[in-house]
Amino acid sequence: MWTKRAAGIFMKTLTRLAFVGGIVLSSNWLLGATGTGPQTPSSEPKPTVYVSDFQIDVLPPSGATVQKPQDDPQKLANHLVELMSTKLVAALQKAGYSAVRMRGGDARPDGGVQIRGLFAEVDSENHWRRAVIRTATDNDKMQALVAVANLAKPDQALYEIANLPGNEDKPGAIITLSSYVPMTKYELSKDANEDVFKGIAPRVVNDLTELLQRNPFAIPQ
Repeated sequence: MWTKRAAGIFMKTLTRLAFVGGIVLSSNWLLGATGTGPQTPSSEPKPTVYVSDFQIDVLPPSGATVQKPQDDPQKLANHLVELMSTKLVAALQKAGYSAVRMRGGDARPDGGVQIRGLFAEVDSENHWRRAVIRTATDNDKMQALVAVANLAKPDQALYEIANLPGNEDKPGAIITLSSYVPMTKYELSKDANEDVFKGIAPRVVNDLTELLQRNPFAIPQ
């Protein structure tokens, strides 16, 4: 028969073994099946993003009046397109994407993500029109319509010229937005400054990141 002292030693030994066993089991759980360390989701590489210059119309000056360069509406239009592209590229790079600007005439890549869009406005009859810069100081309201595309798939038109009497493909044409291409709208003025585009660009990038997180296999890496 065991003495009380022997029984006490035996119970203490069992308690210590149980404690050590618990540590081993906990360590195995933290290390995972391989025993190499905690199992965490691997971070997927981000796709290359190509930023296309947005579309915008300019109404040529009427008559034979010679304008000073600073009065040319084309200068304002170019400035807006430049701000949109450069701020998007900068915001993408800040978020860890490899970002490339695509200008008109550049070859379309076979893969990656494309951010594209146009500046548009709504007329008094609630028609969408391509936005028109009429003067060098035009400050009317317009919207930047932004779309994301998978370059591995065929291109889809953002809009069509509306089939309405007298409407044709000219500055300020009435358009019908595609129902197959989701677009996000950002309101701004035609004389928007750099800070406005600095505010829009991160929102576009956040939307892209959320889209890729929800659909990780939508765009091959």
